[in-house]
Amino acid sequence: MLGISIYIKEWLIIFLTLIWLAACAGGGYWAFTHHRKWLVALSTVLFVFGGLVALGASQPTVQTKTVKVGTQRLTAAQSESRQLAASSSRQAKAFAVVDSQVADSESASESRADSASEAVASSKASARSVSKAEAQAAKQAAAAASSQATQTSRASHKQGDLDTNKAKKIVGNRNSKIYHTPDQAGYHMNSSNAVYFSTEAQAKAAGYRKALR
Repeated sequence: MLGISIYIKEWLIIFLTLIWLAACAGGGYWAFTHHRKWLVALSTVLFVFGGLVALGASQPTVQTKTVKVGTQRLTAAQSESRQLAASSSRQAKAFAVVDSQVADSESASESRADSASEAVASSKASARSVSKAEAQAAKQAAAAASSQATQTSRASHKQGDLDTNKAKKIVGNRNSKIYHTPDQAGYHMNSSNAVYFSTEAQAKAAGYRKALR
């Protein structure tokens, strides 16, 4: 209601001012046509005055509204502001803690990954070392077995009190079922295992086979 009354008042002042200006203009024109110089000057002054009044009335009126806040509301607002500030501080600290935990977790993950890589590399190196050692040991064992077999073969070849080359007969070995002819290389064997044949046919008929050398 207050705004409406002010609005009506302003327009009323403008309307009256326009009437004033029209009257001054009409009076000035009449004085000018009747050669009344003093009346023309007076009409001019009144016209200018009315114009200034109209200009002032046309300017918008600025209203200032003062709102009074009670002590309780002010105290409540201040308390709420402090609570918001404290909550913001707690959130900032919580975010800082979370960031620190994330950084520690990433560092620990990288450390575990490095340790795992080192362990894998060490395991591979150990496996290669063990494989080489096993291969070397197997090679040495094979060489030793071959050497022992050769020595055993030579020893067994030299053992025995009977030389088949000197027997001048076909001599068979009762254990190995192999016979040797006089034209073959000599073979030492125990005389207790010797079986004598007159012909190779007899030896083969008895289940013996001829030696390869």
